[in-house]
Amino acid sequence: MDTGDLLYSRDSVETPNARQIGNLKAELYMKAYNLMGYDAFTPGELDLSFGVGDLIKMSQQANFPLLAANLIHTGSMQPVFKPYVIKEVGGIKIGIFGLVSGQSSPWGPPEEKDKFKITDPFEAAKNAVGVLKRECRLIVALAHMEADEQKLLVERVPGIHFVINGHLSHAHSTPLLVGQSQILIAGARGEYLGQVDLFQQKMKIYSRYQLNALKADCAEKPEVQAWVAQYKDRLQSVQQPLTMAGGPPMGPSGSASILAVPQLLAFMGEKSCQTCHPREHEHWATTAHARAYWTLVERNKASDPSCLPCHTTGYGSFQDPRARFENVQCEACHGPGEAHPNVRKGMERAEEYECRKCHTATNSPSFNFDIYVRGIIHPR
Repeated sequence: MDTGDLLYSRDSVETPNARQIGNLKAELYMKAYNLMGYDAFTPGELDLSFGVGDLIKMSQQANFPLLAANLIHTGSMQPVFKPYVIKEVGGIKIGIFGLVSGQSSPWGPPEEKDKFKITDPFEAAKNAVGVLKRECRLIVALAHMEADEQKLLVERVPGIHFVINGHLSHAHSTPLLVGQSQILIAGARGEYLGQVDLFQQKMKIYSRYQLNALKADCAEKPEVQAWVAQYKDRLQSVQQPLTMAGGPPMGPSGSASILAVPQLLAFMGEKSCQTCHPREHEHWATTAHARAYWTLVERNKASDPSCLPCHTTGYGSFQDPRARFENVQCEACHGPGEAHPNVRKGMERAEEYECRKCHTATNSPSFNFDIYVRGIIHPR
């Protein structure tokens, strides 16, 4: 089962051709999930970025139901997707229902305005649980919700045994207990697979939860490898060109290519900084930041829109969302350099919170600002 924010990250929604990229992802993910035998998927607010209509099209590729008890058609007041499904596992009937956060609202194109809405998740949960408890021994909520909402959910709606959360990005190795309910958080980016084993002894059911790390040594099926290769090839055709700096122009496969350089409106690139700050630039060139983009090239992820924001500079910027410079350059830490060195345009001081936008618990679990900053701080 999956609990949402599958197609986009918060950064990738603003990137060029995000909708096309999301559709390519949907096709890949649905084929892979069908192969794995998924039982259910509940969308998150980011999956609604380009409208419910796109999500409906995605669902037509799936051999499993999309669940969202509180996403409804405004006119008919009927759910857009199934509110719940019942599965029998080892002789135990399990009711599974889906919820989208009540703090979200359906995004999408103007033509969808007023066609869909997200209703109170607690009322939708009460209705779903009321039906499911008549014939199910266990009830599972696929809840794409904030931390406070999921706690309120199990407090206000008795009868939910497990809440599987898809909104919180930091994985928890043990369940969060609220009364008799367990909240399970497997994190983001597909780094862990949450597994619940059920044991029945006489009239009681016991559970054991564990996180399984999906590491590089996890073997891939040949057909999945072929699908991923096809996805990357198709992704190249919809990606905007990358402004290269500090190395030869390289495609994701490592082959040399010539790429057009779009006109930038705000980010100027590290070469413009080098003129007045040669010592600082020379030191930057020795740091891991100066090689950040090439780590994507080496892993064949140079077209991945979920990776590019942290391995380039200016990716998805408001001023020109098509433009980005490779590597973590000066302006990634100090802000756009346009109009500098105008006396009224000073550069920003690099602060820890800026580092933590990319050095998250998921991406950089060993990150320690005081230690890491010594490796990148430049001479004055």
